[in-house]
Amino acid sequence: MVLWEPVVLDLGWLHRAVIVRVRLDAVVNVRLLSAENVDSYRRRSAYRMIGGVATAQRLDIRVPFDGHWYVAVDNEGLAAGKFQVDVTVVS
Repeated sequence: MVLWEPVVLDLGWLHRAVIVRVRLDAVVNVRLLSAENVDSYRRRSAYRMIGGVATAQRLDIRVPFDGHWYVAVDNEGLAAGKFQVDVTVVS
């Protein structure tokens, strides 16, 4: 059984069109969440996000609008056990 252990990173205020680059060492779920949605994600209730299952070692996500943003990475529903993640904001 794989435990659902999310990593949630606070990216702070980002402007529209900034790239969030996520580097991974396993197939995991990557979600870019606005401040309005991160609490719902943590409670495991309905939320909106950008992303999904990342099958490549690098994933670039473009921020859709100005705001406070978070990246959540987890292995829910996937075979991955432990994983490592590195997140960089690219101007």
